[in-house]
Amino acid sequence: MRDTMLILHLIGLAMGLGTSFAHAFLANTLSKLEPREAAKFRTHSKGLSQMGTVGTVLLLVSGIYLLIPFWPVITTLPLLVLKLVLFVILVVLIFFINQGARNNYHNQDVGNLKRIELMGKFAMVIGVTIVILAVNVFE
Repeated sequence: MRDTMLILHLIGLAMGLGTSFAHAFLANTLSKLEPREAAKFRTHSKGLSQMGTVGTVLLLVSGIYLLIPFWPVITTLPLLVLKLVLFVILVVLIFFINQGARNNYHNQDVGNLKRIELMGKFAMVIGVTIVILAVNVFE
């Protein structure tokens, strides 16, 4: 069962972090479009964001299972605690990104799109940091 959860965890990681990188590369492409076209394209890239949400849910479910053996000694693993705190921050960011995207679906507010883009950049940095911490904790 542990191997299955580890596989799901890595798939979730690929989906979640991959979405952040995809949005970062799309932002570069969108910067070359006219503002109205870019806003329309962002609105229609909803499926990509849903993939990131599904990946995050896979990470959460499999991560809880994979953490069970570490729970008794979690206080002796500060990098693991930091990784978990950053994951909680990441989930909150994803929640706000999804709320902003949902609100922007009908109301094409460029300022809102810029806030979503900024939160997405933070989410990507946090995601990469979580991976680095995971490698250091479980080496």
